[in-house]
Amino acid sequence: MGPSLPGPAKAEMPPTGTTAPLPSPLESIAVRFSIFLAIFLAIIGIIFASNDLLIAPPYAVTTYLVVFNPSSRYAQPRNIVASYLAVIASSELFEFLLGSTVLALALNVILVAGFISFTPYSHPPAVALAIFSLLIHDPPGFALTSVVVLIIVGAAAVVIPRIAPLRRWLETRPI
Repeated sequence: MGPSLPGPAKAEMPPTGTTAPLPSPLESIAVRFSIFLAIFLAIIGIIFASNDLLIAPPYAVTTYLVVFNPSSRYAQPRNIVASYLAVIASSELFEFLLGSTVLALALNVILVAGFISFTPYSHPPAVALAIFSLLIHDPPGFALTSVVVLIIVGAAAVVIPRIAPLRRWLETRPI
């Protein structure tokens, strides 16, 4: 055999049958928490600007699910978008028909709970949004703010699992 030609250096691979030690779970949690915090602060900024602070809790839970458990059925983009759009539509309808009443709130929660129970679009934080939406007493503002926030959360739910290096990095780090 002749002399080897210079070329790109090959990556060092662990011997067959062994695995590299995983970083600490704390490291994985810190990265995930940083991602959660960045998304949540963007959402809070929008919600604060619209003065609809009561809608923050359901979106905070959704963001947490998307970042810390992206493979959960409750963190799937289609479930998040469909359930929250159902809440936005039903909240606007009940607010228009019945005002901000206990009956409107109860019917809204029943309708949303039925939607997420009997369709493939299950996302439990939507039930909380159904409650908070009628406590706000701001139908057009609630809908607009919710759609803007939903775009951010929905985009995160789509993007986070698809960023290959991030996905691989997160998958190799246990929580």
